Amino acid sequence: MKTQTLLRTTAVFLMIAFQSQAQKNMDIENSPNFRSLSGIQNKEGKKIKEDIIFRSGNFSKLTENDIKKFDALDITTIVDFRSDSEIQKDPDFIPTGQKIEITRAKIGSINDKEMGNFMKVMMSPTFNENQVDSLMVVANNGFAESIKDFKPFFDEVKKKETIVLFHCTAGKDRTGVASSLLLHILDVSDEEIMKDYLRSNEAIARTDLSKYKAYGIPEERMAKLMGVKPAYIEAALNSINKKYGSIDNMLLTEFGIDKKVKNQIKKKYLVK
Repeated sequence: MKTQTLLRTTAVFLMIAFQSQAQKNMDIENSPNFRSLSGIQNKEGKKIKEDIIFRSGNFSKLTENDIKKFDALDITTIVDFRSDSEIQKDPDFIPTGQKIEITRAKIGSINDKEMGNFMKVMMSPTFNENQVDSLMVVANNGFAESIKDFKPFFDEVKKKETIVLFHCTAGKDRTGVASSLLLHILDVSDEEIMKDYLRSNEAIARTDLSKYKAYGIPEERMAKLMGVKPAYIEAALNSINKKYGSIDNMLLTEFGIDKKVKNQIKKKYLVK
């Protein structure tokens, strides 16, 4: 994936604001970034099939109505990108009676110490949005450095008969990298990949940020941390390109995704 130019990035923001989205948010109240990739169109005009792959943030505390919606998705596999400590705090909800395979793919070096650094910035009396941007760029560079940790996700993507839900805590950073790479495999344009990435910002308005007041973090500051910007994902993709020469070289080297496997994945997920 080529580096986005400033003008191109600005154009994407305008497109997000004014164009309708094919992608479907699943309207799960207690997991506002829970959405399907269905409807995203690739360069050939093919679209991702309905109800075959989903992305989200954590979904440990679902309402009764949320549970009904979750049950109806018939998910077969959940790929969890979170650390052990994140899972202990918010274990996934698994519907009673459903057989769902849980696959772990601990991404990068997200740990309590690094989370502490985030909290220090958020609570600082000299808070500056640029500090958040710097932290997120560093974090995304870290995801790229440990890109092989995403292998369990792509192993599941390769399987013929799976309905996959992949997620992290907010469903925007680790999940955003995974989604961007999958869409690249499906020959989705850079512009559409960026639109998918930036859609995480829509979840901020539906996220209950008041709970962070207990930590002394004002809601408007937390909203900054919960958002995404083009520079974040660009940092990850640029790092991959620098290390491997191209996204495709990385996919082949780390996940064994050659042209044949790519076509198999496209056949699984795309429809005319």
